[in-house]
Amino acid sequence: MEQIIIKPHHFMDILKLYGSGINIFVSDEKMGHDFYKVANRILKDRNVQLRLTTAADDICQPCIMCQNQICIDRVNIADYHSKDDYNRTLDKRLLELMNLNTQSTYSALELCQLMLKYHHFIFDVWHEEGQTLNQKRHDLFVLGAQKYMK
Repeated sequence: MEQIIIKPHHFMDILKLYGSGINIFVSDEKMGHDFYKVANRILKDRNVQLRLTTAADDICQPCIMCQNQICIDRVNIADYHSKDDYNRTLDKRLLELMNLNTQSTYSALELCQLMLKYHHFIFDVWHEEGQTLNQKRHDLFVLGAQKYMK
């Protein structure tokens, strides 16, 4: 079975957006990434195998901002200007706080269950972004994860 290489925060983003009511993802023609392909596959097949990474994943690879496995996009968040550095920090926090690792393979359903178990850590992972945004991220992730497990 083909496995998906995915960043932990991308998986959470998929479930968060699913919780917001998005059931089918569409292509982002401007950026060229494969968020929609990966998201639709995960929503369609709860048994699809996922391997976590902090590096460029299957979503990032075709993006116009991904060069030599590095995201060259910029962010303006706290002490971060490099989107690559910020995303790696988020993913390392998720791996540590949610007791996940990059050496294991998880089914999408299993990863959803594990992340839902540790959903309260969302506030610690994205602490640079503030309480209001984190509350919305948290609530939509929980809603999406619960919906996904039904």
